[in-house]
Amino acid sequence: MSRTERQPGNAWRFGLRIILGLGIAVWFTLTTLPYVQAQTTVPNGDPPTVIATIPLGEPFGAGTFAVAVNPRTNTIYATNPGALSSPVGLDCDSHDVSVIHGSTGLNPFGVAVNPTTNRIYVANAGGAGFDSCSSEPSYSVSVIDGITNSVVNTITVGLGPGFVAVNPKTNKIYVTLTGGCCADGNAVAVIDGSTDTVVNTVTVDLDPFIVAVNPRTNLVYVTHAGDKITVIDGATDTVKATFSIGSEARAIAFDSNGKFVYVAARNINQLAVVDASNNTVVQYIPVGRRPHGVVFNPANGRIYVTNRNDGTVSVIDSSTRSVVATVPVGGFPRFLDLNRRTDLLYVPNATDASVSVIQDEE
Repeated sequence: MSRTERQPGNAWRFGLRIILGLGIAVWFTLTTLPYVQAQTTVPNGDPPTVIATIPLGEPFGAGTFAVAVNPRTNTIYATNPGALSSPVGLDCDSHDVSVIHGSTGLNPFGVAVNPTTNRIYVANAGGAGFDSCSSEPSYSVSVIDGITNSVVNTITVGLGPGFVAVNPKTNKIYVTLTGGCCADGNAVAVIDGSTDTVVNTVTVDLDPFIVAVNPRTNLVYVTHAGDKITVIDGATDTVKATFSIGSEARAIAFDSNGKFVYVAARNINQLAVVDASNNTVVQYIPVGRRPHGVVFNPANGRIYVTNRNDGTVSVIDSSTRSVVATVPVGGFPRFLDLNRRTDLLYVPNATDASVSVIQDEE
C-alpha cells in the first residue's frame, strides 16, 4: 500500500493540487437549447436519455469539473481545471472566465448560482505549486452579474477558496477555505450576498472540500479529505455536529422535506442515505465506481449520481432506494447540476471537455 493510500488527507491534497494547478473556467450559454428541447423531447415514462452533448471547445483538451445552472436565465456555468493527462503547455495560472468580458482571480474553481439575486460566485483557488505551475496564493471569490455576465465584485475570503454553496433564502454564500496548494485549511467563509462582505468565518476540521446548503433546514454540510462531514447551523454560523459515512465523501444532496441527506461515498462505490435528524447512515445504495456528483430532483423523486470511473450516471428511485437506470455519458463525469425549471440535468465530462444533457421523465 502506498503512502498516499495510507493517508487519505495527503492523497486528497495531491489530487487537489493537480486540479488547481490546471485551473481554467469556461462559461457558456446554450443558445440552441430551445431547439434541442423541441426536437428531442422524451415522452413521459421513457427512460432517462442523453439528448445532447455540448463540446466546450476551448481550451483544447481541458477537462470539465463542475457545473452550476442559473434557472433564471437558462445559463450553465462550467469549470474546466485542465486535461487530466497533464500535457505540457497547459496554462497553470488562468485568470479568465471565457466569454465573460472580465477577469476573475487566480485559477477559478468552484462555482455556484443564486437564482434569486441573479449572481454567480466563483472561488479562485490559487496556484498549485508543483512542476511548472506557480504557488501564488489566492484569497478571493469573484461575483458575476447574471445579466451582463461581467465580474462586478471581488471578495477577499481566506486562503485557497475551493467550493461554493448558496442559500437563496438567506442570501448567504459559503466558501470552503482549503489552504491552497501547500497548507491545511480549516475554515468556511460566510458571505452576506447583500453587501458582498465576509460576515463570519467558521472553524472546522482540516481539509474542508465540498460544501452544500439545505435551504429548507438552513443547515450547511462540509465534506473533508477523510470520512468526516461537518454540519453548520446557518442561523448562528456555528458547528452543530460532525459525523462519518464510513468513506471519503464527495457531493451532497437533500430530499424535498429535509428528512434525508444523500452523500456520494467515493471509496466504497455507494450512495449513503443519511437520516438528517441524527446524522446516521440508514442505507447504502450500490452505484458505479468512484461516485462524485449527486443531485435530487423533487419533480420526480429521483437521485442522480455521477460515477467517475465508469462514465455513467446512476438514476435512483428515492422511494424504493434502488437504481432504476444507468445512463452512459462522457469520460470521468464529476459534479452535475439540475435546472429545476426544465428538469434537464447537466453532466460535466472531465476527459471529454464536454457537458452531457440528460432528460428524464417528469
